[in-house]
Amino acid sequence: MGLTTELQNQTSQPQSRSDCPGLTALPSLPLFLAAKEHVQSRPEHIAVDDATKGQQFTFRQLLADTAALKQHLLETLSLTETGDLDERRVAFLVPNGYDYVVTQWAIWAAGGVCVPLCTSHPVKELLYTIGDSDPAVIILHPTFAGTQEALFQAGLNSSSNNHEIPFMSLTPHQQKQEAELSSLPLPEFFSLESQSWPLTRRALMIYTSGTTANPKGCVTTHKNITFQAQCLVEAWKYSPSDRLIHVLPLHHVHGIINGITACLLSGATLEMHPKFDPQVIWRRWTEGGSTMFMAVPTIYSRLVDDFETRIQGTPQEEAARAGAQALRLVVSGSAALPTPIKKKFAAITGGQVLLERYGMTEIGMGISCGLPVEQRIDGSVGWPLPGVEVRLTEKDTGRIIEGEDEDGMIEIRGDNVFREYWRRPEATAKEFTEDGWFKTGDVARRNAQGAYFIQGRASVDLIKSGGYKISALEVERKMLGLEAIQEVAVVGLADEEWGQRVAAVVKQRAGTEPLELTSLRAQLKKEMASYKVPTVLKLVDAIERNAMGKVNKKTIVKKYWPELAA
Repeated sequence: MGLTTELQNQTSQPQSRSDCPGLTALPSLPLFLAAKEHVQSRPEHIAVDDATKGQQFTFRQLLADTAALKQHLLETLSLTETGDLDERRVAFLVPNGYDYVVTQWAIWAAGGVCVPLCTSHPVKELLYTIGDSDPAVIILHPTFAGTQEALFQAGLNSSSNNHEIPFMSLTPHQQKQEAELSSLPLPEFFSLESQSWPLTRRALMIYTSGTTANPKGCVTTHKNITFQAQCLVEAWKYSPSDRLIHVLPLHHVHGIINGITACLLSGATLEMHPKFDPQVIWRRWTEGGSTMFMAVPTIYSRLVDDFETRIQGTPQEEAARAGAQALRLVVSGSAALPTPIKKKFAAITGGQVLLERYGMTEIGMGISCGLPVEQRIDGSVGWPLPGVEVRLTEKDTGRIIEGEDEDGMIEIRGDNVFREYWRRPEATAKEFTEDGWFKTGDVARRNAQGAYFIQGRASVDLIKSGGYKISALEVERKMLGLEAIQEVAVVGLADEEWGQRVAAVVKQRAGTEPLELTSLRAQLKKEMASYKVPTVLKLVDAIERNAMGKVNKKTIVKKYWPELAA
């Protein structure tokens, strides 16, 4: 794979759409057709409110900008005759905001596969994603103009693929004035059938978090994406009256599907921020106008801390509490939600109970607590989403578990399930049962009401000690109930006598008495069986997490107990 200099004359998008007839027509994808309906029924409705730009963009402008960038992309790759990327991958590095949405939609409109690059990844990790996905072009936003040279210096031009990858600069989009906006025509639409382009075509490649193995390119189709978004719209009742404050990274399914796709499919407004800042979120909630918020547990922990240290006891406290309480829906996911954080957030916000759900890159969302607050159970992620089938099986035998309160491997079936791991047919086949169910690798139990309780990943969160099976997530939840513990990761350490020992890596809360193993064990024995209580304690200044708040527990073991790492 070689690196070219930037393509000539690619620093600005075409101003005229009449010089390339047909190139600006959009395919009849459900997402685009929904946007067209939003334009016709609510022409002035805002699709994206870009906080960085301080500008707002209607669905009409979104479709027009998508069509123009689609044309530009096809011209860049000399595909004007076919007008189809034909599932070529397009990697892009674009910050959270309107430009990201237009780039994503333009790639889909041109028939390509989106490969969103993480804006916070070091060059080495970007190289891995680029090398594995083998893109036809890399789109760079001016914010990341220096990345091209950095990739070149890091060896992108000396990798094994024998072709050069062009770079394409993206000109940031600007909000059109009212007079110009009202005169914008809607793009033409062509049927997928006329282009031999089914919804089963590949559309998106998201890389798994790599918490248990090297990241794999998880490929989903237009059918998968539409189903994933539609089932959330149905379950969580998205509507055009909703406004989501969006702060999640956009190289994960949480931010892409739950945030962007479901909102725009339903006609809700996306208020997009470049990153999470607790002060900004509390200010926006205080100002009002938003109805939904979605985040990972560490974000809610930081929101609680910011409220307690900066807002509580000030003249702003009452308005902040009221603003958060007024939200219609507040969702937590991507990692287990500690009960203490859930309770503190509810206390601060006057009973705003976080809705928990279960999902992963390969399935989008599969399970969710009910929308009514009374259907949200502490420690549970709820019930299967509309159209999603879930079952539990015994790990060693594959026996289907019919009863309640028995641990089993979660398996999923439905149109939400991904198509494949990119260029890994053996790895793909390995993750499916003979009767077509996807094996998530996660363990759960189900109660009498059919609600699911996640016990963790079988590979790292299920600890076998002295003949007992212990859920690391359960131990973590109990430990986070102690005032002295701010963050914790529980892992299993190999041990000749016990099989594994329960070990806890702890970030202590500032201002509390220093933790000691003996006193900690005494406190925890009041909360859980003695065999679950950690026998090893490691105090640290910080626990490393990825962009979605997940801890790589294999890395934790290697870092603090290298002699025991596999």
